[in-house]
Amino acid sequence: MTGAPGILAWLAPRAVPGVEVVSPDGYRRALPGPRVAGVTLRDDTVDTSDADLARLFDLVDTGTSGADARRTADERLAWAATRHDVPALAAAIAARPALAQPGCADAHEMLIRAIVGQQITVAAATLQLGLLAEHGDPLPAALAETGIDRCFPTMAQVAAGADVLRGPAAKTATVRRAAEAVASGAIDVRVPTEAGAASDLPAMRALLLELKGIGPWTVGYLSLRLGDPDVLLMGDVAVRKGARQLGIADLEAFAADCAGHRSALMLRCWAAA
Repeated sequence: MTGAPGILAWLAPRAVPGVEVVSPDGYRRALPGPRVAGVTLRDDTVDTSDADLARLFDLVDTGTSGADARRTADERLAWAATRHDVPALAAAIAARPALAQPGCADAHEMLIRAIVGQQITVAAATLQLGLLAEHGDPLPAALAETGIDRCFPTMAQVAAGADVLRGPAAKTATVRRAAEAVASGAIDVRVPTEAGAASDLPAMRALLLELKGIGPWTVGYLSLRLGDPDVLLMGDVAVRKGARQLGIADLEAFAADCAGHRSALMLRCWAAA
């Protein structure tokens, strides 16, 4: 899930039927408004005029994201690689500099995706999300196109329609609790837009962790996708595997030297895995 082609490859098996479509040369999806927006892949870069999709592909230059921030993270990781004698990481940074940090087009949707996807396969999670998506508002006929005919449900619609989810009743209850909390305003889950600032990520994480069924991995992953530059999911199997592939003997100690840029370290581990 690194770089524009990597993000597209990541999105492809996770595309929710009726809401989004991934093709070899781009990505299109329905978004609140409603509207349908897309990105076009050219070589190894993507182009879009839509602010939400620009955030998904890390094309927005703000204080903690964008090309400058990625280069700063690379410098810190390269320094740590030298200090800890991890030449494979240094080589990976030189070969593929400034990896994009995947964002999200819709923060509320990302929360539901993170919960639904816990401890099940990608195919199973996509099926579940497709069932849930049927509760979203249909697009006007003038906007609908092949494979895209509705918006992802609002949090109120998710809460009302959560019973369509298959599997453990406990997970369905967790989805409903989270959707109700966000819909009511009890928990603020937002990304920065022209209209206002992002949610307070530490406060958001703390409140989400108080909900039964939501653990550190889920809030960490959501925080990453909302633009947090300092997330490292230490318990993630792929992170651990990637660290071994790179030759990082003590991931905790290495990560301590990357404080402030641990999301970039996690992306490098995922890429290696």
